[in-house]
Amino acid sequence: MYGGLLSINLYREDTNLKAAIRKTYFILSVLSLISGAAVYHLFSDSNLLIWAVVQKPNWWGMAKIPHAKTGLITVLINSRPDFLWLLSGICLIRCLWHCEQKTQKVYLAILYLIAIGYNAGQYFGVIPGTLDLLDLLTMSGVALTEGIIFIFFIRRKQNEKVC
Repeated sequence: MYGGLLSINLYREDTNLKAAIRKTYFILSVLSLISGAAVYHLFSDSNLLIWAVVQKPNWWGMAKIPHAKTGLITVLINSRPDFLWLLSGICLIRCLWHCEQKTQKVYLAILYLIAIGYNAGQYFGVIPGTLDLLDLLTMSGVALTEGIIFIFFIRRKQNEKVC
């Protein structure tokens, strides 16, 4: 009798942990996406790739935060949206395919190829923008840091309890 109740409680704990991890990844994905969009909106000019696809809204230039056009701040502002959007995609993939490691790896590889292709397109003039070494470094750093956190903290817990 008690053994059955214990296994039900352990199953509930595992399910709750899995749901909590997925919810955390989803929230991180949304926050990263919103932060990347906010940086674009508040700091960048109107020469964005999105305006080649959709019409730019009239209010676009109204709420800009003034900043120096040279120096480290500009480099960070220009690189931040790319790595935030990459982080958003990574977190969304981790959320959707939480316990399916092989599927995660395939979709993450596709996401990384898209990010590299986007930057290569900028280099070759196919996509508006400039290829910055800092873009590649920050995107690689975010992917590496998230991967390390996932391997040492999340996957270890998954293997022990959840999946």
